[in-house]
Amino acid sequence: MPRRREEGPVKGKSGYYLFDQYVGYGPGRHRVRISLGTRNLVRAQWLWEQEFKRQWAEHYGLRSLDRKPPMLFSDAVREFIEYEREIRRVKEWKIFEWRLNIISRLWGKITLGKIEKNHLMQLDQFLKEKQKSPKTTNHYFGLLKSLFRWAEDKNLIERNPAKQIRPYVVDEKRRAYTREEIKRILKATEKIEKAARPHYLMNRQIKRLVELLLLTGMRFGEAINLRWKNIQGNKIVLERTETKQKKEKVIPITKAISDILKSLKGQDIEFIFKLRRRGKRVHQTDIIQRIRKESGIKDFIFHGLRHTAATRLASTIGDGVSLGDVMKILGHSQARTTTSYLHSDFCRMRKAMRGLERFAKK
Repeated sequence: MPRRREEGPVKGKSGYYLFDQYVGYGPGRHRVRISLGTRNLVRAQWLWEQEFKRQWAEHYGLRSLDRKPPMLFSDAVREFIEYEREIRRVKEWKIFEWRLNIISRLWGKITLGKIEKNHLMQLDQFLKEKQKSPKTTNHYFGLLKSLFRWAEDKNLIERNPAKQIRPYVVDEKRRAYTREEIKRILKATEKIEKAARPHYLMNRQIKRLVELLLLTGMRFGEAINLRWKNIQGNKIVLERTETKQKKEKVIPITKAISDILKSLKGQDIEFIFKLRRRGKRVHQTDIIQRIRKESGIKDFIFHGLRHTAATRLASTIGDGVSLGDVMKILGHSQARTTTSYLHSDFCRMRKAMRGLERFAKK
């Protein structure tokens, strides 16, 4: 198949690479200009070569030449990993290789075109028997989807057998803490705060930060960047530029919140929490590990305090409080966003069942 000199992907103004070539000779010669759908040069080069072959074969009616013999799944894994090595970090593609090889050994010598739903169910059952978490299982199936998409691009298969597989809902980090867990968290932060060295500014204020997050439902980033100018009378006012939703947020100040603010007064002229660096991720990793160790709550994260606050606020709905009030405090513009934070509570569930019982007995 003839080729022109200096051929390859062309980078467009949007940053995406294009296939922009003339196909054919003589009167039948025509220009083809289509997007390759990627900004990665390595992937663009590979896609360009596949498109080049396809365009010329289609132009001269040689589509049958693109047919390839059935490829074993194990061979496809090796080629896929070679492709991933060019665009991934070593740690990433090593994990990919390890997990795909596990699947290859499970399925044995099977061609890509023979993989069906029952093979995917076999993998799912295998991972359950190995007691893999839903998150890990999702990663296995996500890898398979990527591999099958790659095989589709290379015309090795006609359809992606993993396309219809829906991932497990992984929500273990998004939960509300119980009263007993909150006591353990506060006790742990008090211990950390007392033992903190003078130059560990975050540790010296950690209990008050946790209490503020629990009492306001604020995000971690909003709290550590909170300024004294945000305190306006008896409310905390966050401007649109200071919130995730780019929407003004207003939080009434209760006596407990007021006491926390008074204890932090005078530490810093501008910010409520005095810190050397204010990057959101700067302080989280180490302090989270400390709290987990001291409290015994292995899945503690700061965002869990926001979920806890949202769940407690939800328990007041109907008692003179509306869903709109809770949405305003949390800074949500859609009700479905708020409801995603409202975790079930067994006491409230029992209360709801008693109400249903009273209704049924009337």
